[in-house]
Parts: sequence; structure tokens; C-alpha cells
Amino acid sequence: MSYRGKVILCGDAGVGKTSLLARYVDDLFSEEYIQTVGANFLIKEIDLTMILDKLDIKNPNLKNDIKEKGFKLYFWDIGGQKQSLFSTEYYFVQAVGAMVIFSLDRSESFENIDFWISKLEELSGDVPFILVGNKMDLKRKIDKEKIDKKLKELEVQYFETSAKLNENVDKAFESLSVQILNNLK
Repeated sequence: MSYRGKVILCGDAGVGKTSLLARYVDDLFSEEYIQTVGANFLIKEIDLTMILDKLDIKNPNLKNDIKEKGFKLYFWDIGGQKQSLFSTEYYFVQAVGAMVIFSLDRSESFENIDFWISKLEELSGDVPFILVGNKMDLKRKIDKEKIDKKLKELEVQYFETSAKLNENVDKAFESLSVQILNNLK
């Protein structure tokens, strides 16, 4: 049996969570916007065997175990409607990692990342997460300096992505996967 974990993608509605996940898991992108109600659920087997030796896993038995059994992440794309969040809070429980996503063309989505991070910490505990500024293919409305200030405060990794152009999508997901593996006990 492989190692498994639930990873959640959270952020405001319309920031591109579903598009990022579809691009990563199935290499698909759709121009059509269909709002996620509740949560979408996708699985991708993450092959980290090539980089496993570079990971900072203290337990050599765990490292060999992962090599032998594999590592499977279950991705949950959580709907971004704050008013109905109580119905999706269950999806945060037992997460081993998260992506907090905002849209580079919507300032309000950036302003709301503190809300999503507080929900993550409240419901999932102290799990690794990364910050993702999506839609880098659109006109930027959030100053890089503002993002840098937030990153300094949060001390997390940050990626600017475009699901549409397939820019940095794999890199963001793989970086989070590495953090999750390094966090295993």
C-alpha cells in the first residue's frame, strides 16, 4: 500500500483552482468557467523517486518505504464561496498540505488569502502550504512588492502560474509534494 495524503486547494471562487488541478492531473484546460460547489476530487500518483534521495527525510527507513510503496496524493479542490464554507469545512480535516491560491488579476482574491490561511490552520493544523498567484497570463493588478511583503510575513514558497499556458503548474505541485514528504514522520 502506498503512502497517501489529502491536499486541498483553497482560495476565492474564480481564482483558477479547478483549472490548475485539471492542468496538473489531466493536462487539460477549458476556457469555460463552471463554479465548484462543495469540492472536486482528483487523484494523481506523484513519482518522486527521482528526487527522493535529495529530500530532507531524516528516517532512512521511511525513505526506502516510500521508494518501494509509492506516494499518492488526493487533491481536493474546495469551492471558494465563503458564505457556504461551513458545508465544505469537512474537506480541510486531515489534510497533509495545501495550496492557497489567488488570482493575479483580482486584488480582492489576494486580500482574502489571510482568511483561507486561517481556515487551513484552524481545520487542518500546522501543515505545509504554498501560495500560488494564478492567471499570470492576464493583466496583473497586484504589485509584486505587496506579494513580497506578504511572503516575508508568511515565510512560504510562492509560485506564479498560468493554467491556461501551463506555466509553473507542475513546479508548484511538485514543490508542495516535496514539502509534504519532508513533513512525514
